[in-house]
Amino acid sequence: MSVSELKQRHIAATETVNSLRQRLNQKRLQLLDTDIAGYAKSLGKSPVAFGPTDLVCCRTLQGHTGKVYSLDWTHDKNRIVSASQDGRLIVWNALTSQKTHAIKLPCAWVMTCAFSPRGQSVACGGLDSVCSVFNLSSPTDKDGNIPVSRMLSGHKGYVSSCQYVPEEDNYLITSSGDQTCVLWDITTGLRTVADLAR
Repeated sequence: MSVSELKQRHIAATETVNSLRQRLNQKRLQLLDTDIAGYAKSLGKSPVAFGPTDLVCCRTLQGHTGKVYSLDWTHDKNRIVSASQDGRLIVWNALTSQKTHAIKLPCAWVMTCAFSPRGQSVACGGLDSVCSVFNLSSPTDKDGNIPVSRMLSGHKGYVSSCQYVPEEDNYLITSSGDQTCVLWDITTGLRTVADLAR
């Protein structure tokens, strides 16, 4: 093959790569839903007008195989944690819809989940009457699972809700079917305030 033929093949390959790159960028822009009307037209559908108070679904996060019972956003709104009765917590990148963590739970009957204020850990609770805390930077075990970093046990009923104290990654509030709310110190695993609801 001559040098001129190699140059022509190189030019043709470069044009193909640039064309594919342009098509990829266009598809990425469509998937980001930045232009809802343009995206609808590209699908041959008429655009829908949304009012200022209408909620618009921009992403569909798929990955759970059971009912999703709870979700929470990080403070910066870039990540989501979701809890499902498939026995997993999934941490999502909200901008790309990609899963960053899939955490196998000790109990599949989860009812609530929460992100810590700095986004370093997640917590969940449910019918096992325990709130489990997972540090997202912990090394995974041999099966690729993140181990539980703290089990907050002491409720006599299911854990219906958990929420980190704003600006405090080390404190968590849980509410329970035993008609109590508890403020936990996550570093020690001990209650700091009990029976708030009575």
